[in-house]
Amino acid sequence: MNLKCFGSILILLILCFSSTLLSKEDNRHYILKNANLVKIDKIENDTITTLKGDVYLIYNDIEFFADNAQIFQKDRKVKLFGNVRSIDDTLEAGAQKATYFHKNAILKLEKDAYFIENSSDTLLKKVTADFIEYQKDNKKVHALNNIIATDFIEGVVCTCGKFRYDMETDYGLARENPVLTFQRDNELKIYSKQMELFAKDKKLTATYDVKVETQDTYATSNFLIYFNDQEKAVMLGNPQFKSSLSTATAEEFQVFFKDEKIHELLMVKNAVIHFKEEESIGKENYLYAEKVLMKINNDKLTYLHAQDVSRSFFEQRNGEDILINKLATLQLQVFFDEGEKIKTIIAEDDIKGTYTFSSSAQILEK
Repeated sequence: MNLKCFGSILILLILCFSSTLLSKEDNRHYILKNANLVKIDKIENDTITTLKGDVYLIYNDIEFFADNAQIFQKDRKVKLFGNVRSIDDTLEAGAQKATYFHKNAILKLEKDAYFIENSSDTLLKKVTADFIEYQKDNKKVHALNNIIATDFIEGVVCTCGKFRYDMETDYGLARENPVLTFQRDNELKIYSKQMELFAKDKKLTATYDVKVETQDTYATSNFLIYFNDQEKAVMLGNPQFKSSLSTATAEEFQVFFKDEKIHELLMVKNAVIHFKEEESIGKENYLYAEKVLMKINNDKLTYLHAQDVSRSFFEQRNGEDILINKLATLQLQVFFDEGEKIKTIIAEDDIKGTYTFSSSAQILEK
C-alpha cells in the first residue's frame, strides 16, 4: 500500500470516528458528513470542535454547508464561516457568517444574508438583508437593514429597513420606509410608513403617508388596501390624486390599475376635481359632486362621469372662441382629447347653469 493511499484511508477513518464520537457525546444532535480537517479542543467546561474546508454538517435536522465551522458542545451551538448555506426541508438560508443555537432552534445570519421558502403550495419567496434570524420552531423570519423581499405578492418587490414574516399564516410586516415596486411592463410604486403583506389572500395594506406613484401621476392617503387579483386599491383618509393637469380629492378612492398604470379612479362622497388646459396658468376648471369616475389612458385623463353635481365650471377654448359652462346637474359627462383638452360636455337631469359664448356674447340660462 503506497503512502498516499494510506493517508486517504487514515483521514477517512478519523472523519468516521469523529462523526460517531461527536454524535454520541451530544445525543446525536449533529452528524459530521464532511470536512478536510477536524480539530477537537477540550477547554474549561466545554469541548470545541473546529472543522475546516468543505464542511458538510447535519445539526438538529438542518443541513449546513460552509468553508469552516466550530461546534460548541456545552452551549450547543454552531458557528459557520464563509459561503454558509443551510437547508431545512423546503427552506434555504445562507450568508457569509452564521450561528445556530440548538437550545432555541434559532439561526442567525450575517453579511449577504438570504432566506428562501420554496414550498409547492405557494410562490417561491426570498428575503435578502444585512441580518436575518430564522426561528425554526416558530416558523418565523426577522430581517434587518437593506431588505429586499420578493414575491410575497406575485410580481411585487418590497424594500425596507425591518421585515418580519410568519410562514404559518403567510403574513409579512414591513417597516422603516417600505417601498413596493410592481416589476412588470410598467413600474408602479407604493410608499408608506408600514405595510402588511397577506400572501394567501393576495392582498396588502399600507398605512400612514401612503403614496401610489406611476410615471406621470400619483395618489396619496393615510391608508390603502390593494387586491392583487383585481388590480384594485381602496384609499382612505384624505385621499388625493395629482397629475400634471388635474388634482382630485374625496372621502374614498377606488383605484383600478391596468398594466401597472392607473386606469380608472372612482371618487366616492364629496368629490372635488380641479383641472386646467395646458396653456393655462392655474386650474380654472372645477367640479364638485357626490361621486365621480375618471378614466385614464397612459396617465392622461380621457373621460369623466359625475353624479349629483352641486357646482362646476368648464372653460373650453377654440381659437378666439371661449365657451364657459357653469352647471349643477344629476348626471354629467366630460370627454377629453389626447391633450386632455375638453372636447364634449353632456349634462342630463335637473340641469341648472349658465352657458357663456364669448364670440357671440350670447348668454343662455336654464
